[in-house]
Amino acid sequence: MPDMRELLETASAGEPPMRRSTDDFVAGGRSRRARRRAAWAAGAAAAGTTLAAVAVVVVPQVVAGHPAVPASARTAMRYPVTAFGYTLTGYTVSGIAVSDPVNVTPGYQQARIRRGDETARLDRGDGTSETVESSNSVLTVYRDGVFDPSVVSGGEPVQIGGATGRYVVADTMLAWPYGPDAWAVIRSSPGYLTRDDMVRVAEAMRTGASRPATLPWRMTYLPAGYQLSSMGLVADDSLSGAQVQRGDARFTRQPEKYSGLSGPLTGADADSLRIKVYPRWYGEKQFSIVFGGASAQPSYGPSNVPSYEPSNVPSYVPSYEPSYEPSYEPSPGSSESPSADSHLVDPFCVSGQSRCFRYTADGAYVIEATTTTPEPDAELIQVLRGTRLADPDDPTTWSELGEALPGPAK
Repeated sequence: MPDMRELLETASAGEPPMRRSTDDFVAGGRSRRARRRAAWAAGAAAAGTTLAAVAVVVVPQVVAGHPAVPASARTAMRYPVTAFGYTLTGYTVSGIAVSDPVNVTPGYQQARIRRGDETARLDRGDGTSETVESSNSVLTVYRDGVFDPSVVSGGEPVQIGGATGRYVVADTMLAWPYGPDAWAVIRSSPGYLTRDDMVRVAEAMRTGASRPATLPWRMTYLPAGYQLSSMGLVADDSLSGAQVQRGDARFTRQPEKYSGLSGPLTGADADSLRIKVYPRWYGEKQFSIVFGGASAQPSYGPSNVPSYEPSNVPSYVPSYEPSYEPSYEPSPGSSESPSADSHLVDPFCVSGQSRCFRYTADGAYVIEATTTTPEPDAELIQVLRGTRLADPDDPTTWSELGEALPGPAK
């Protein structure tokens, strides 16, 4: 099934109201997160995300804005003790910015690498375009025993501090050991990072406070058997390119193997369910592609009323089904329980593709649920109805996995 970015580039949440106000939600999230992170860091191995925006009409992204790192401030990289945690921290060296992690799995963390003012211009579908930040290089830091170094055995030897790495010219790839049987890899599209650039980035890689990974939503339902495999700001199969996505999680029914890897996993060969969050303009541009124009026949929701009308795009007005309220078990002390009378936007599906969407209540974002193997639309509709978005641009409002996911998926 084509990825959203592939579809768009080929072609040229305010969430349902909560019982508390948005201000209460943000303030409460920041307070709880500060307490949790302080406790988490104290017991974990020693290892800042800020909002950044490109000038003019550039979509803001949650990326790192870190100063250059002097040699004296660099410390050895250590990997998190938990399956979904971060120790990698963003940094800048010689004008090359490495973000905080944007994707994490039990076997590795990944960050974008961006030189200077890399941007991409995307068609909004309404006669205007959007300029967004872009990156064409990725840093992957593997847990010990996960990466197979024989993959780069034929590369040129390169000194990275006191270690010997390998540079593979044909793949524009640098790999080096940062610890016993623990490797990090930089891959770049041709013409973006030179070997010397990669060496500087590798030598400056540093550790940060060990901290738990978070998601910009909470969800109450997943079909039976799915467990979290990867998560972050962007999908594990599209880290490079335009930076548009505002949240991603991939769930699989089969455990994925994290040993002897030649590169990151993308779920292409697994029974996967993926959740993605996009700004409304980006999601609506896709609708005209996946639904095939005004002749598309949408799936029907439980109310037996078509929940999508192609002719309304991009001026879609979401429908509501106030009678539906998913079960929701807030974490102890949480102030983010949904209101008993909240109205949920009705999801809509692409017939026969195991691919469904819904708008957030304020229409600012589109949430997508899709599977690689056939799954009834009713299942994906239930997933979307039980998913509540925080503020995708404010990580302090995001939830740790114990709060973000239904019990069996954690």
